[in-house]
Amino acid sequence: MTSFYNRNRYIEDMQRMTGKEGSVGIVYLDVNGLKDINDRYGHAFGDKILTECAERMKQVFQEGSFYRVGGDEFVIICHDVPKERFCQRVNELRAAFKRDALCKAAIGSQWTEKLVDVGQVVANADAQMYEDKKEFYRNNPASKRYRHHSDELLYLTDPEILRQEISRNQFVVYLQPKISSADRTAVGAEALIRYQSRDGSLVLPGNFLPLLEESRTVSQIDFFVFEFICSKIKAWGREGKKGFPVSVNFSRYSLTQPHFIEHLLSICDKYRISPTCLEIEITETVRNGNDIDICVLIESLREAGFIVTIDDFGTEYANLALLSAVEFDVLKLDKSMVDDVVSNPKAQAIVSSIVDMGQKMGIQIVAEGIETEEQLEVLRTCGVELAQGFLFSKPISVDEYEKRYLDK
Repeated sequence: MTSFYNRNRYIEDMQRMTGKEGSVGIVYLDVNGLKDINDRYGHAFGDKILTECAERMKQVFQEGSFYRVGGDEFVIICHDVPKERFCQRVNELRAAFKRDALCKAAIGSQWTEKLVDVGQVVANADAQMYEDKKEFYRNNPASKRYRHHSDELLYLTDPEILRQEISRNQFVVYLQPKISSADRTAVGAEALIRYQSRDGSLVLPGNFLPLLEESRTVSQIDFFVFEFICSKIKAWGREGKKGFPVSVNFSRYSLTQPHFIEHLLSICDKYRISPTCLEIEITETVRNGNDIDICVLIESLREAGFIVTIDDFGTEYANLALLSAVEFDVLKLDKSMVDDVVSNPKAQAIVSSIVDMGQKMGIQIVAEGIETEEQLEVLRTCGVELAQGFLFSKPISVDEYEKRYLDK
């Protein structure tokens, strides 16, 4: 119908891309409101919408490979395309869909200079697409339902089922080490969640966290991860290992709970560990909401003894005013600032300036998303002391983390 490759071809091509040289740009697109269109106008009209969407993609991305990976989901893969041209094409595609009153789409994209883990690049584009899709449905509340990537995971929105899945150890905590750029030793880690689905596959967070955020059940996962990490820090202490600090991410819905900090402290008391062993990562974008006073939140967390990290700094939402508005401990440079730091003198100057400000204000700077030795060397020259990324390690199981970084 669309003339695009099918899902089987997509899986085959993805496998062939592993280890392939050169840059790659990936677009993940999902048609908005297709169920409502089918219900109102019929499936023949819905098919016409899908065909029109496919034509629009081909007109903009003439050099890409096109796949229809689901009923209303599409992937475009562009090999060896410069970042500037790829981003321009993505913006053109967004504009093309915005001009149409009926045919709308949620779009996520990722570009990487060197392909290390194609699955992770696709997952990042997928997660970005869901942020776009959530914005559409917030602005179109008349829609009959929110379309998630994996409707087979909808059962997780039931709080009781989610509790059962957690108790059955279906959710697994992974760790990605934070590395000293000077000697490549681990100086901590970030906790990340995975879900072992009923078909046995390991599901990345971009495929279920938006679903849990939408249903307001995500706090169960947030506090599960936090308590799991507290138990591990306690065990490492008994064994004479120093695996902390470990950072834990919290969603907006957890941060807005009335006794959020008291809950964290009660868990720390349960395991008799100090809050100083834990970093609370806060995405800078939470300040855009009216339900959180981010300055009060950060001040209260630090008064309680926790280390506070501002995540995703350098995204389109980040605001330098935050640096002067509140005191915090760690600033994480987003991967978007790292991607072209080797070839972009302006990016190097910005990173050097942020590091200089951090040193004057007593803030540690962490660069995440490092994939090449060249990036690491440039960032070290800019003064970055802490690093994260696939160059050192992808997120790994706790057992593997202990063997690689603590059993020494």
